[in-house]
Amino acid sequence: MSKFLEQRQLIFQKMAQIEQMEHGSLKAEYRAGADPAHPRGPYFKYQVWEAGKNHSQRVAGPRAEQLRQAVAGRQQFEQLAQECIQLTVAHTRQRQADTDSKKNFRNQSGKKRPPKPKPLLPWPGRA
Repeated sequence: MSKFLEQRQLIFQKMAQIEQMEHGSLKAEYRAGADPAHPRGPYFKYQVWEAGKNHSQRVAGPRAEQLRQAVAGRQQFEQLAQECIQLTVAHTRQRQADTDSKKNFRNQSGKKRPPKPKPLLPWPGRA
């Protein structure tokens, strides 16, 4: 198996191991408390862009952890997809360069042939 196929297969295997994904982002927020040295929180805010609108909601600790893992899963999947794209583009370009070099090699192996001379036809009315 070629190195390209092995690398791509490895990426696909890593993608298949990702069990949960979620769109959006999760941010921890803190609020000022009575003592400025000890802010209250964290409070978790989940944001996602759906149907042309930004939806935002506060989520509690256990749900926040689930969302954090799912968002991280999606981000990892997207990173792996980018790696697969880059690998495939590089492979495609390499194959094209190999094909082009073979074509150029054939052209350089001999000089360009001159065109065949056209046969001389007698003019009408001349013998």
